[in-house]
Amino acid sequence: MKRQLELAALGVAATGWLAAILTRCLAVWTVSGTLNNTTASLPAYWDGVWLEWDHWDLAHDGSLHCSFYRSLMSLSGSFRTWRALVSAAIGAGGLAAVTGGVGLVWFPARGQIKVFSGSFFVVAGILLLVPTAWTCHHTSQPLHSTVPLRRDWGPALYLGWISFALMLVGGVFLTTRCPTAGEQPARSRSSEAEAGDPLSTINRTAFTNSQYKRRSEPI
Repeated sequence: MKRQLELAALGVAATGWLAAILTRCLAVWTVSGTLNNTTASLPAYWDGVWLEWDHWDLAHDGSLHCSFYRSLMSLSGSFRTWRALVSAAIGAGGLAAVTGGVGLVWFPARGQIKVFSGSFFVVAGILLLVPTAWTCHHTSQPLHSTVPLRRDWGPALYLGWISFALMLVGGVFLTTRCPTAGEQPARSRSSEAEAGDPLSTINRTAFTNSQYKRRSEPI
């Protein structure tokens, strides 16, 4: 039962790590702009890449292109920080997934490996939480440009929150439950070792004989 729970916790945390990889690849924002009563929308990614620029030249004078480019330049520093944090979260989660898988397959009785894996899953979740929450905060702030631009949450932000929750839940379970599961076999082994100790056997025999003699004395 305990092994099944550990396997389920590792699966939940590993699913969160896979969701973090998808978060890195999906769009952060859906940016919308209006020019001459015409609205166009484009996805924005962690790399700061704005795709399909041809759809943004609504007036065929490059005005929306220039406005969009200036907004991108003002956010370039934040994009580098967010990208580094998301990549660090994916790396920490990958290390945790590999360590947890190796521990369950080859070292199922070692709780330390599961604790190490769970701790790195928690670290990965926190690393992913920072850029996700930071980006969500920036979403509500207006872009400074000559043309009104609006940002809406992209699929990466929704998936980022889900990934954080999964890695945190799985990692906390592996960190808190596995030490208690690993202590019980250690205690049973120590009791068996004490039972097999010659000195313990002699002392137990002497104690039993002394109790028997006391009980066999006439009243």
